[in-house]
Parts: sequence; structure tokens; C-alpha cells
Amino acid sequence: MDHHPLTDSDWEAAWAPYDEATYRAALAFLRPDDVVLDIGAGDLRFARRAAALVRRVVAVERNAALFPFSTQPQTTCEGVLIVLQGDALAVDFPPDVTVGVLLMRHCRHFAHYIARLRGVGCRQLITNARWGMGVECVSLAPQPSFAASGPGWYACLCGAVGFKPGPPESITPIVLQRVHALENCPACCTGSHLAEMESTWSESSSSLTAPN
Repeated sequence: MDHHPLTDSDWEAAWAPYDEATYRAALAFLRPDDVVLDIGAGDLRFARRAAALVRRVVAVERNAALFPFSTQPQTTCEGVLIVLQGDALAVDFPPDVTVGVLLMRHCRHFAHYIARLRGVGCRQLITNARWGMGVECVSLAPQPSFAASGPGWYACLCGAVGFKPGPPESITPIVLQRVHALENCPACCTGSHLAEMESTWSESSSSLTAPN
């Protein structure tokens, strides 16, 4: 039998449940009036819990074998849950979605999802995809440009994360604890954010870690 290493695309296409701490962190960002779009919903374990907390959840998953029940809209004891089988890169997003959920550490299409969510007026994205570690809530409102930001850690809406250098005297402990939310970083035009994200994953256990 041939064994070949998994590619980044293989990892992105795969689904596996996260730990309870990850789900709790993501659920804590939800509000009762939210309409949630769960991208890559897997077996719907997060979507069903979210449905108990919000107005509606639309779960998108391309692998129907993972679904525990029919893909027809469900009105359950948890709330209203609509399940769509399809690729989230192509299916129509709900026009009233207020928050997206992307629990996918090996996501390679972060910028595409951001653009699609912004296109329907979505306000926030709950995700662990940028840093490949803890869950964050990303504002989809216009962000300052990379050029206008100061030195320190940054997280761009294209999915790239990194450290913007500056004069040594400007790199204070406070600067090291802050993350600049921005857009239009150098990786936006080159697509090199994929390599940067992979580097961030591989360095997550090093002595220099990004702020939470």
C-alpha cells in the first residue's frame, strides 16, 4: 500500500472534532440575535449547540456522510438549524448572516471566506484559523492598513499574521502584548500568507509565541 504525506489541502478537507475548550470559547462570542453561518460544520456538534443560543444557524458541510440526520431544515429543541450540503467556497451565503464560524486550523481560503462574508454584510468571524491556536472574534469592519500601523504583532484580514519590525527602542513589553488588526498587508497581493500561516503553526511551540 502506498503511503504519502498529507498535503495542506488534505488537512483542510478533513474534519475532526475540537476539544471542549475550543467549542466553549467560540460559543461565548455568540449573542441571542445572531444568525450564524458555520463553515465546515462537520457532524454539526457545534452548530446544534449554537442553535440553542442564537436566532438561527446555517451549517455548511460538503461531506454529507458526517451529518447525523437529514439535510432538510431542522426545528429542534436547540432552536432552528438549517443544514446545507456543499462547498462553502461556492454555496450562497445567507443575506442576513451576522457572524461566521470557521473552526479550521488548516484553512487555506481564509481571505476568500472573509470576502464572501463581507459581501453579505456579516459583521464578525469566530475562528482559530489565523493563528492556528486559540479562538478569536474577528471584526469584518474596515481595518487600518498595514502601512499605517506601528511595529509589533499583526493579524490581517487576508489570514496572514506576523511581526512588523521597528526601531529597537519602540519594541516595548506593551508592544509585544498587542496585536494590530489590519488589512492590506504585504501578503495580500502575493498570496504568501499561506506560507506565513504554515510557519506560524510550526513555530507555535517555540519560545517566542504570539499574544493570545
